[in-house]
Amino acid sequence: MTYKIVFFDMDGTLYQTENDIIQESSLQAIKRLKEEGYIVCAATGRPLNQMNLILERVQFDYMVMINGGYVLDRDQSLLFETPLSRQTTQDIVDWCEEQENGLMFHFGDTSYIYDKFYPFYYFCRDHHVLNYLFYDEQRSYHKRHNAYNAVLMTKDQRSLEDFLAKHPLLRSDLIEVAQDHFCFDVFNANNDKFVGINQVLRKEGISWEECICFGDSTNDIKMLEMAGMGVAMGSASDYVKSFADMVTTSVYENGVASALNTILHLDIAYEGQK
Repeated sequence: MTYKIVFFDMDGTLYQTENDIIQESSLQAIKRLKEEGYIVCAATGRPLNQMNLILERVQFDYMVMINGGYVLDRDQSLLFETPLSRQTTQDIVDWCEEQENGLMFHFGDTSYIYDKFYPFYYFCRDHHVLNYLFYDEQRSYHKRHNAYNAVLMTKDQRSLEDFLAKHPLLRSDLIEVAQDHFCFDVFNANNDKFVGINQVLRKEGISWEECICFGDSTNDIKMLEMAGMGVAMGSASDYVKSFADMVTTSVYENGVASALNTILHLDIAYEGQK
């Protein structure tokens, strides 16, 4: 099979979130991909403002962000978007205020905290995503700008399930389980990295069979399944791995370079290579 394009998940795949590291072998692999004429893309749940530290090291040809709901080209021009409806956004605001839940919205290139400022600030600090993070005490920014997803902190997971049952056009992904809360992404039910990647493939005239996709989490499953070569990271669950064509080593063990050496024979050298 001849491959033409490669999509990388960020956290746990290309990027070591907790220590802000992209392995040198991964950077060398991306450089070689570009030299060989491959299109190199991000496919992430992150919004643009949470990509800054990564973009200091990697220039992507396309970025499929916010789980497929916001897609930019190399010049950061908008290719595709599926924002939350204004009514749905307001319903989330009202419900979080009623339940006293923490709430943050991603607006594509900015993020606004509405409730529980310090828990969200520390969460973003620990994940190295403080860029363009603001506080909206009036809870009104969504009335003038498109929100693409909400991040909720709740002590009651069942109450969120009840809310989502009343809003079937929404779905959630669990981000974090902490001592005093659960943290969830909430976004349009039809948002998926698969959908955003489809927009890129159509623009480039490339088929899914010509794709290589790397991922490690449940929000990567559809792209791993559809790609001509779906690569699951070693840290992925057995469930996620079951949808991949191959499993590589982890993000800490040169997993990206190892897989690309096997698939494309890029001959990237790295420490610990067999």
